[in-house]
Amino acid sequence: MDGGQLDGCFTLQTPVRPDLRLNVAGAWWKLVQSLSRRKTGGFKFTPAFLDHVWERYLPLLSGTSILSNFQVLGSPFWQRAEHLDIDASFYIDGTLHEYFTTYAEYDVVAIIDKATQAAAIENERLGYQRARSIVTMSKRSADDLKSFYGVSAEKIAIVSPGANLPDEAVAGFQSRPSSRRDDFILGFVGLYPLRKGLDRLAAALSIMRSRRLPVRLRVIGECPEDIRNQDGVDYLGIIKKSTHMPEFLTAIADIDLGCQLSRAELVGVAMLEFLRFGIPILATDVGGIPEVMQGGGGIMVPPDIDAEQLAETISALVNDRAVHARLKAEADGRRDWASWSRTAREIDIALSR
Repeated sequence: MDGGQLDGCFTLQTPVRPDLRLNVAGAWWKLVQSLSRRKTGGFKFTPAFLDHVWERYLPLLSGTSILSNFQVLGSPFWQRAEHLDIDASFYIDGTLHEYFTTYAEYDVVAIIDKATQAAAIENERLGYQRARSIVTMSKRSADDLKSFYGVSAEKIAIVSPGANLPDEAVAGFQSRPSSRRDDFILGFVGLYPLRKGLDRLAAALSIMRSRRLPVRLRVIGECPEDIRNQDGVDYLGIIKKSTHMPEFLTAIADIDLGCQLSRAELVGVAMLEFLRFGIPILATDVGGIPEVMQGGGGIMVPPDIDAEQLAETISALVNDRAVHARLKAEADGRRDWASWSRTAREIDIALSR
């Protein structure tokens, strides 16, 4: 918004401002699902949810161009959009087809009924056909839009996101070498430890420490108790950036290697936060990670890498600090790239085309 690419933002639904009617509708929908012996997740993808939020807010958006971060706008939106002179495009981290398929074993997707998923995808498909443009965060999402949803290539652009860190907050911080120079600090940030590979990272740590390598693991977010108590693990808990930004920045500033070893990921915020600090990254080849990695400053590994292979990869950096220094220099050079200001400029160019 500061750069003029966007004029404002809006949120249709948030728990900060409870909507009693919507909560009742959601509870009723979940009850019906449960009585029908179906899974109860995914209410936000249903017509009941979409009809409610657009009925309330759509007239306020008359005459605007909307860039939606949510994949499903719903039939009521499209039925009224032309009459209200509303033009819509998308900026998405991935398609629902990708999300439901790759996340099937993890997080909230596991509690969403297949019928709910299928209906949401058809609603999503309608929106993509009617939208002016679709900007995705990865080539894999762009390919899925073309092959699965039938969207023409001319409608699609690819723009990697930025780190969810305010520019003014980052400006006062610099990544710095660990004050404990004997320790090589690995960093993990995430709320879904299994999907994001914390278990195999912890197993690799155990292997390296058994070989007397000076490696420690700093965990921010959710962490199973057995890993919290593991030798060499420093668990800092969940640090909410919305209320404790300085603490979060301090916690990641002296990390030597940021690790995002996800088994499934559309893009992944943590690796961008590390890059925003000039911290080299180690990440798996899933989702939009290749687009982030192609600029340098990190190492990409196969999504099925095991703990022993992971230990060997990290050990090579610990033992050859010249290689690590090169990656650090590359990551330092990408700090501005990892800002949302860069993302906004690229989206602006894509939409202008």
